[in-house]
Amino acid sequence: MPPQWKGRLPGSATNFVSRRRELAAARKLLSTSRLITMTGVSGIGKSRLALRLAMDVRPAFPDGVWLVELAGCDNADLLAETVAVDLDVDHRCGSPVVKTLSAFLADKMLLLVLDHCDGLTDACTRLIRALLAAAPRLHVLVTSRNALRLGGERVFPLPPLTVPHLDRLPPATGLNHYGAVRLFAARAAAAHPGFVVDESNWADVAWICRRVDGIPLAIELVAAQLRTMPLRRLVDLLDAHFRERTKAVELAAPHRLRPQPVIDWHFDLCSPAERQVWKRLSVFTGSCDLAAAEAVCGGEDVRADEVAGIVTTLLDKGIVHRRQDGTADEGIRYQLLAPMRQHGLEQRSRSTRRTDPRIRHRDHYLSLVAVAGTDWFSSRQALWAERLRKERDNLRTAIASCLDERGKSPLALRITSTLLHFWLATGELHEGRYWLDRAIAADSSPTVERADALSARAILTTLMGDVAHAGSSLAEADELARRLNDRRSQAYTRLGLSMLTTHRGDLAGAVILAEQAVAGFRDTGDLAGAHAALSQWAIDAALLGDSTAASRAEDGLVLCMTRQASRSMPHALWVAAFAAWRRDELRRATALAQSALRLLRPSNDRLAVALTLKLLAWTAIGQNQHTKAARLLGASASRWLPSELAVVQSQHYAAFDHRCENGSRQSLGDHQFATAYHQGAQLGVDQAIGYGLGMPAADRPPTEWTRQHGARSLTPREQQVAELIAQGMRNKDIAATLLIARRTAETHVESILTKLGFTTRAEITAWIAGTGQS
Repeated sequence: MPPQWKGRLPGSATNFVSRRRELAAARKLLSTSRLITMTGVSGIGKSRLALRLAMDVRPAFPDGVWLVELAGCDNADLLAETVAVDLDVDHRCGSPVVKTLSAFLADKMLLLVLDHCDGLTDACTRLIRALLAAAPRLHVLVTSRNALRLGGERVFPLPPLTVPHLDRLPPATGLNHYGAVRLFAARAAAAHPGFVVDESNWADVAWICRRVDGIPLAIELVAAQLRTMPLRRLVDLLDAHFRERTKAVELAAPHRLRPQPVIDWHFDLCSPAERQVWKRLSVFTGSCDLAAAEAVCGGEDVRADEVAGIVTTLLDKGIVHRRQDGTADEGIRYQLLAPMRQHGLEQRSRSTRRTDPRIRHRDHYLSLVAVAGTDWFSSRQALWAERLRKERDNLRTAIASCLDERGKSPLALRITSTLLHFWLATGELHEGRYWLDRAIAADSSPTVERADALSARAILTTLMGDVAHAGSSLAEADELARRLNDRRSQAYTRLGLSMLTTHRGDLAGAVILAEQAVAGFRDTGDLAGAHAALSQWAIDAALLGDSTAASRAEDGLVLCMTRQASRSMPHALWVAAFAAWRRDELRRATALAQSALRLLRPSNDRLAVALTLKLLAWTAIGQNQHTKAARLLGASASRWLPSELAVVQSQHYAAFDHRCENGSRQSLGDHQFATAYHQGAQLGVDQAIGYGLGMPAADRPPTEWTRQHGARSLTPREQQVAELIAQGMRNKDIAATLLIARRTAETHVESILTKLGFTTRAEITAWIAGTGQS
């Protein structure tokens, strides 16, 4: 069974050509340095080489290799938030995101790849410095045009591909030794099947590679033109273009190396309609789907129904790249590479067109969010969550556009308050608060939009534990909503006040406020708000011991089931399980909590997983399953969950944990309780879910817990070494795979044998096979 790698990388680095020497050198550098910055001009291939390197060294990093693409992130304030989201780090607490990231990474052996740091150099430098200081086994790989100038940084300048000298060309077979020629040949064959470098064309190919300085992007752009013209015609056009611009280009100067002359030439070869679409696509940050491209790029001299065909043409020419981010047509997205986007922006800035595509971009995403808000609480909830996640960079741009344009700040208030339920569902509370803070500061007009934004901010800040700011926001929101007599806005202020009152310990008052919120949401048809308020009502009533808790929880569950709101369903099940547990209906509570856990299995909501494991521990202690309760408590406090999350540390849940721990400890004794708790804490998130579901394999502690002589748990690195031994690797191979010295590998093997009480490598292989880990 092949190993399942942790992390987030694209599926494959396809068509990797002519960088094997650089790849080997970079891999060697990574084995001795914790921070490497790949530098070079635009189009030199930094991102592609970094991705290939990251894929190759995955076995060396037991906690994963994670790519964070920053080409679409132009906001330094949201850099840490972007990294946290892409690393699946739950950061719903009130602490700064950098602090939460540092705590999460503190014990991880992980490779973080930050691609396209150019526009965020200072912010990246500060973040990397903090993370490397907090996490001694963290490695960071950066791509940027320039070095970060951080202590301990090793700079890896990426050179152009090797090119032949035009005054002493080898025969055609000898040209294969040059990286630029190999790349051109590969891309030319893709554009024009059957193309080969031979005696008839080798001089022209060599001339092209030399003329574009061996820059990979430029080579690929030129080769793509073979779809529409013969090689000789291509050479003539390219030569004429360079002759026109000789004074400006100065190709011979190494510091002027760049693909810009070829991009200019490419732009000139495009039809007027293709140029317009190229320029308009440049307003997108990150990628976009076809519907967005049609909405933004259509208009005036390009009809919307023509955009799809033009995008396809630009795709064939290598100007646009296609990304498969999902399944079927839903997952196809289009993106300009950074140099192509920059060229489009420069060309657009010179345009005298009446309609600015930035306005169409803003209006498209305003419309998208409005539809998502109306349709959120439905069977399409999961699809909306995924779609809005993919559009994160474009949503940021749209909100910023509303804030920057005079008279459009009410639109910023509207879009940010509408995104409340999305931010709640994904746990991106810091992102939501950031934009709500800016929108509220930009417009102080006494409007419904401001009241909604104030309530949304209060709800987020309450969950983050910032009670003071939540209280002041709600006071203003409540006064505004009453004055404007807007029933829906009043319902959101009631919901926010209920949550805040719960946090302050007044459960009876919180129940009354939640009931008022439910009535307001039902009157105005806001089902997402109604579900949130029903959940709040049920939880507060259950904490009070109020008999209405079960019926309110059931109402929320029925609402989710009726609307098939899949993202809200685990929470509705948890609330129903909690209400049942408070009524001592332990079997029902366990069944409901396990149903929630099954739905959470494919998600990244680790906070919800932890809360569900806690609830299962509380039900287990009530059924005299003391060892299981201890393990579940340990699992709910695992290292994959930040310890600072305010909601997990609330006084009510902490009291239930304490009661559960005391019951388990009294039954098992201190030593047995500590052992069981530690066993649970060592489970990964998937293992913990399995154990919570009562799966047979998960119900038994791993082999290393029960081996004769009490063998200690292996470290993550030793576990890796054991798995490589099971694959038949010798110490030399293990050292090369994990980027460590051979003696270090030998030490790990000796430690594994000692801890497990084995004497041969064959026993390690059999043990790995027996535990299902390879």
